Amino acid sequence: MAQLSTPPLPERWTVRQTNAQYAAIVQLRWSIWANGLRRRGGGGELFGRIFTIFVAVVLLILPTVGVGAGAWYFAAHDDMKLLSFLLWGIFAMSQLLNINLGQPGTTFNPTELIRFPLRVRSYVWIRLFFGLLSPANVLVVTTSLAIAIGVIVAVPALWTYALPAMLVFAATNVLFTRMVFAWVDRWMSTRRAREVFTAIIFTISLGFQVTFNPAYTHHLKRHVSSHRLAIAEHLYHRAEPVMRALPPGLTVSSIVFAEQNQRAIAYAEIAACACFGLLFLAVFALRTSTEFHGENLSDVANVVSAKHLGRRSRHAPVPATSAPLGRSTNSFGMSSTVFTVFGKEFLYLRRNTGLFYGLIAPMVMVFLFAGRLAVRTSNEWLFPTALAYALMGIAPLAYNSFGLEGAGTQFYFLAPVRLRDVFLGKNLMSLLLAFVEIAAVLIILTYVASPPPLEMIGVGVSWAVGTTLVNISIGNLRSVSAPKKIDPNRTANKQASPLSALMSLGILLVAAAFAAGVLIVGHIFAVQRVVLPIMVAYAAVGLFVYLANLKSIDRFSMTRREGMFEELCKR
Repeated sequence: MAQLSTPPLPERWTVRQTNAQYAAIVQLRWSIWANGLRRRGGGGELFGRIFTIFVAVVLLILPTVGVGAGAWYFAAHDDMKLLSFLLWGIFAMSQLLNINLGQPGTTFNPTELIRFPLRVRSYVWIRLFFGLLSPANVLVVTTSLAIAIGVIVAVPALWTYALPAMLVFAATNVLFTRMVFAWVDRWMSTRRAREVFTAIIFTISLGFQVTFNPAYTHHLKRHVSSHRLAIAEHLYHRAEPVMRALPPGLTVSSIVFAEQNQRAIAYAEIAACACFGLLFLAVFALRTSTEFHGENLSDVANVVSAKHLGRRSRHAPVPATSAPLGRSTNSFGMSSTVFTVFGKEFLYLRRNTGLFYGLIAPMVMVFLFAGRLAVRTSNEWLFPTALAYALMGIAPLAYNSFGLEGAGTQFYFLAPVRLRDVFLGKNLMSLLLAFVEIAAVLIILTYVASPPPLEMIGVGVSWAVGTTLVNISIGNLRSVSAPKKIDPNRTANKQASPLSALMSLGILLVAAAFAAGVLIVGHIFAVQRVVLPIMVAYAAVGLFVYLANLKSIDRFSMTRREGMFEELCKR
């Protein structure tokens, strides 16, 4: 019996055991990612991810080079204090990217690690490094290094100050981002909080555009604009002492003091900026330690209560309908399944503020740029151009139709319904959103300039309908072959997989190029009358493709349901 006793546990947790845990997590993430490539469509997903990274790197080059050149110019002309504009610009740009792009997703939910014998400190470090390589964080690091290089090239003697200062600034910004998003997940754990947050972001964005967009202020007198400029300058001088005490101001002050040979003060400013970073890290650790002890951020955990359950139990049960779900029809000749699924999709849209914000954000940008272009040019081309941009928020939605339903997708295959009715109900929501976007673009252009020509409205609507139908047809196939589970309580979720998002954007760009080519040819050869019939024919082709897709979607879904369930049912 003595041989059956377990060996005594070590009295202290060693560094070697902690390193072994980190190595195991790294190996686990690599294995999940590598095994995912062996599944059907894994090569395409890898191509989509590589192409997305390539595009992101190309887009990072321009701001990085521009910021570095600006830093060199300011340093070469003894205007070190102007570096604060660059640093505050980097900070603002990173936050805008974080709001619009979010944090990158992970191959598995890191909260699953709390079931293993981890220490709180180890869990905090793991959560810190998960999602560290977001586009905004990479932008902060590259632009910070570009500023350091620009200053060093202009004044080589400052390299021992500029480089550490900018590295600390970059680390502080990254820690601030991680801290904010950790708390945003906590604040957005309820549906009401997500709705309020979306309303605030939309109001601020729209108010900013209305206030500073010259398209809506060009009719004001010059003295009014000068008055506003004076007010802005006064507010800046009032806020300048506070801005100097924040990380961007401290970083600039350290370089300025270093240029004046006040080395001790320069390093003290760098240390003060580092203290901000430690404070952000401490707040992040507080949030993740609460998560480590089992906090549940789901809507169910925040809504369901014993009182609610007791009140619900006193209600009389709802009698079940006697008619089979998939056979009853309504006055439109469609199955009741279609309108039931359509109603459910409307509830998803109303409760998922992430999707709602994705629909509103393009409208805000159209409101901005359409107003500027309407002041200088004719609005004949504005309607189709703005329409193509507005559809960017609609296109990815159809490529992951079951992402929000997760494991509940299995009931569609168990219930006595046709899958084509399910897809039709989901697609009707996409079409409705497309028409809402069309109406919103038309109203915006009418407000900022004048109504587009009637013929151009017909061209734009026909093109939008045809493009939306083609995108929905391909999106239905991708929803089955490459689904992606979405957690609405997390800010790091994307609507579709990288390849699906790339395909939706590619189809939209090809369709836009086709429409632009038709318009240009019609203008060159003075045959504008044939443009509208061509676009109507294009919409008819899109409708034919969509109807053919619906006829084959049942068989396509049944043959690929196992892989679909594997992805959507995973925890």
